[in-house]
Amino acid sequence: MKIKLLCFFVSVVMTLSCRHETPNQAFNIGRLPNVFPADFGATIPLNISPINFRVDEPCDELFVTIEGRVGSFQQKFNSNKTCFDHDLWTKLLSDNRGDSISFSLYAKQSDRWVKFKPFSYLVANEPIDDYLVYRLIHPGYQTWNVMGIYQRCLNDFSEETILDSRLMPHTCMNCHSLASNNPDNMLFHLRENNSGTILIKGKRVEKLQTKTPVTFSSVSFPYWHPSAKYIAFSINKVRQMFPVKGVERAHAFDDESDMVIFDVGKNEFFTSPVLFSPDAFEAFPCFSPNGDVLYFVTAPAAPMPQDMAKIRYSLCSVAFDPINGKIGSVVDTLISATKIGKSVTMPRVSPDGRFIMLTLTDHGNFPAYHQDADLYRYDLGNSTLKELNKINSADVESYHSWSSSGRWVVFSSRRMDGLYMNAYLAYVDDNGNPSTPFLLPQKDPDFYQTNLFSFNIPEFSIKRISVNPYEIERVAKMSMGSQVKFEGSH
Repeated sequence: MKIKLLCFFVSVVMTLSCRHETPNQAFNIGRLPNVFPADFGATIPLNISPINFRVDEPCDELFVTIEGRVGSFQQKFNSNKTCFDHDLWTKLLSDNRGDSISFSLYAKQSDRWVKFKPFSYLVANEPIDDYLVYRLIHPGYQTWNVMGIYQRCLNDFSEETILDSRLMPHTCMNCHSLASNNPDNMLFHLRENNSGTILIKGKRVEKLQTKTPVTFSSVSFPYWHPSAKYIAFSINKVRQMFPVKGVERAHAFDDESDMVIFDVGKNEFFTSPVLFSPDAFEAFPCFSPNGDVLYFVTAPAAPMPQDMAKIRYSLCSVAFDPINGKIGSVVDTLISATKIGKSVTMPRVSPDGRFIMLTLTDHGNFPAYHQDADLYRYDLGNSTLKELNKINSADVESYHSWSSSGRWVVFSSRRMDGLYMNAYLAYVDDNGNPSTPFLLPQKDPDFYQTNLFSFNIPEFSIKRISVNPYEIERVAKMSMGSQVKFEGSH
């Protein structure tokens, strides 16, 4: 009883400490404020960090009341930016899960206060995974001397380094991947200096060398089997072009690509003629949640870059037997590029196995600079393809991934300025329909106007990655790496 009374007293004190007098005789403008980010109407997780914003019109002070069906709090700010109290924000969201919270915003303009039309967010019943893992890289993708892979706690604004260029200078680090959103099994690649694939299993860090006499390159673009016993990779010979005219800043394409599966316990690759053919480009694998189907995209091999604008990838699947490590012999075409006149890339299956979220673009396999690139949903139950208009924009929508519950997706988009790729989050209902997305929150609303890096490959993580960056650096620099064997076809 004493503990309950103490908690109640602390809650009352915190609420009163942030209660201010509402501005008197404020002039009601009758319109929404010009704010950044303007994610009005979005559905947000109950465990998300405060969504701070900046008022982009004349403003000397701000006064904000946030009110839910249960409870409210007020804060005053001596600038045009908010920085909401974390504890009060968290309690309000928790008390109003499944309901809306409404913002009443007042701004002091010179000698008078004005009141804007209220706006709101819907607080979802389902929480989001606690962490987001991403690479920060300059948006031109022409230089890679400064980059890093980081983890951000979505409950607050803390960001930690997994590995960056200060620890590994002149080293490209990419394609981080977690097994079923769990960092106990994860990997990423290092290129150029100290090259190899870093494999993390629990507290153990090891380095692999994946170029074999049979393969033309080291592996790329991984996807873990749900058992964490296998990892599907594509092997890509990627080339880039930088046009001197037109709206697209860069093009990336495959000269060659094949697919292999890595047996983690045996430290060896195996494959099949349906995945490893000189007559086709196979890429972007992903397993079904139960592990018995492997999805991927494929296109007929063609001379590149001559046919770069013509090549289009179809979505296909093949059976996989995880007990015996066997790949099926029959490939099913789920989405034919010929029929839809578009190219499919980056398929990702929802955790319940009902939907595949994918990117469609006019051509090719790397849509990061294709303004026409949009997100679609393929329904595995009725074989229908639907454009996700709610989360698409007039600019690039590209890499995407699911939360462990399947109720949230994160995706990359250039919608803000056409140059920088940023991370957006969106709720997805039981029918696979997304709600209005919202920009990854930052403590300072000016962050995105001063940040010089793109958010690349955002992936959810159910918990903090605990491996020390210096341990990864030590293994990367001191170990030559274990050579992966190539067994052949299964």
